[in-house]
Amino acid sequence: MDQATANHLFEAGAVLVLLDVPKGTEIGIDMHSWQVTANFKGIKMIPPGLHFIYFTVPPSGDGCQNSPRSGFFRAFSEREVVVRKWNTSLELFENEVVDEELQKFKDNKKELDRYCGPYPYDSYKKWISLSQHITAHTVQRTQPKSGFVLSVSALLSMPSNSSSRAAKSKAEPIPMEKLNADNLMPDMQLDPNEQMNYTPVHRFLEGSDPKTITDCAVNSQLVLEDFISRCHSCQNVLGELQMAFICFLIGQQYDSFEQWKKVVGLLCNNQCIEKYSSMYSDLISVLHFQMKEIPEDFFVDIVSSDNFLTHTLHSLFTNMQNSDASSDLKTRAAKFSKNLTKQFGWCFEEEPDDCAPVIVDEQGNY
Repeated sequence: MDQATANHLFEAGAVLVLLDVPKGTEIGIDMHSWQVTANFKGIKMIPPGLHFIYFTVPPSGDGCQNSPRSGFFRAFSEREVVVRKWNTSLELFENEVVDEELQKFKDNKKELDRYCGPYPYDSYKKWISLSQHITAHTVQRTQPKSGFVLSVSALLSMPSNSSSRAAKSKAEPIPMEKLNADNLMPDMQLDPNEQMNYTPVHRFLEGSDPKTITDCAVNSQLVLEDFISRCHSCQNVLGELQMAFICFLIGQQYDSFEQWKKVVGLLCNNQCIEKYSSMYSDLISVLHFQMKEIPEDFFVDIVSSDNFLTHTLHSLFTNMQNSDASSDLKTRAAKFSKNLTKQFGWCFEEEPDDCAPVIVDEQGNY
């Protein structure tokens, strides 16, 4: 990067000041992370827009493991200075400091410069390709109430009262040989403030009568249109798909992977491509860039073990070719299919085994 560009980025970029970060903590923004030293004070030259900041605390003693990864989304404005302090007991960054202290950091921006790591501009285009459909509305709607994306959610012990204790005392005792960790543990539930608030993906419309349930099974367009309505727009559907992918890939959150699978499945196994041609054109780009960021062995271990993605994408390409979509959209889909075949060796020309018709010989053998 030449000096003129660096000077411009220094003046126009935002600064995230992170105070009291423990030495050795992994701090990351978007597609890059560092292990920080004692002098680390934050990240500078951040381009305006949405970013994902994440962190992993080092072990506190011998034999201990790193804490689970945590992170938060933040939309930065041009020249903005944001300050967050480390809370040792919570192992999280607290919200911005008071106005007087914030002004001190703004006034001493140049002195702070040498203690801040520069934003990794080499991977900025990659980040944009993975997040361009995520709006402030998407983040506000789907992120946990706490504002932090946690790879491991906390468990809360459910309170008991006299009625619950009385009911438990009257319950049939558990034989000694059947005692285990599950029935000896107190009633624990995931903290609702730390759960992602993704839009549920239904198999049929809620409150449906039997006929409507059958219609949804035959024509998944009804389910997709209901999902788009609850997301409020096609843009938000793609935004939620990208947010789930980022929270899984970078935030290391498994629930987000499950949501990503469900949304991908809903979109690919639908036959209303012509009606939503613009969304499906963008979907191909979204999936193209997402596939580029995942190691090949990931699919072998997690996705392709049950052939989820190959079957789902096969449905997308089949539905695309059988639709009345434009030739340009069909060409984009065909190019995407060829790229996947080249990258992962997946073949979409043949029907998946469990979708193929079963052939029975004259003796009734399969």
